[in-house]
Amino acid sequence: MKTKLTTALLMSLSLVGMGANAALAQKSDTAAKTQAEKVMAADPHQVLAMAYHESMLTFAKALHLQTVGVGAVNVGFARSAVEEMRRDFDKMKSHNEAYMKTISADVRAKSATTMQEIETQRADLNTQLTALEKAVQMDIPDPKTVATLAASINTHLDDMTKAHKSQSDKMTMKN
Repeated sequence: MKTKLTTALLMSLSLVGMGANAALAQKSDTAAKTQAEKVMAADPHQVLAMAYHESMLTFAKALHLQTVGVGAVNVGFARSAVEEMRRDFDKMKSHNEAYMKTISADVRAKSATTMQEIETQRADLNTQLTALEKAVQMDIPDPKTVATLAASINTHLDDMTKAHKSQSDKMTMKN
């Protein structure tokens, strides 16, 4: 009986030890993030910018799904979705700009290329959104055009998300 109890206790202790080792390994992975990433992830402007980005992505997907393969565009829905996308874009941009003001000159200099890429992506997204706004303001919007533009914005936003994650991964690997 004592042997079984001792065996059970040793197994329990070893499992607890293995759990502790796993927790420590996870903490060391988290600790590998750079200070810049931690600051960026915690910055309220960056958090809000990403939330607006995700909201815009959700509306682009919804608009695409509502317009692909239909005979006529639900004009009220399309205009509301595009208005919300424009609001999200403007808010995302303003929070990105506010976040950029908090970055030191040294960090800005080191990430000039990345910042230029982001600005280019944002300008392209603005152009696509403007085209979508024009398309849904027509008396009878063309469903194919609206669906194509919404899909293009969706793809663009997905690409921006992937680029952001890739950049974060690169920063993590450097440490």
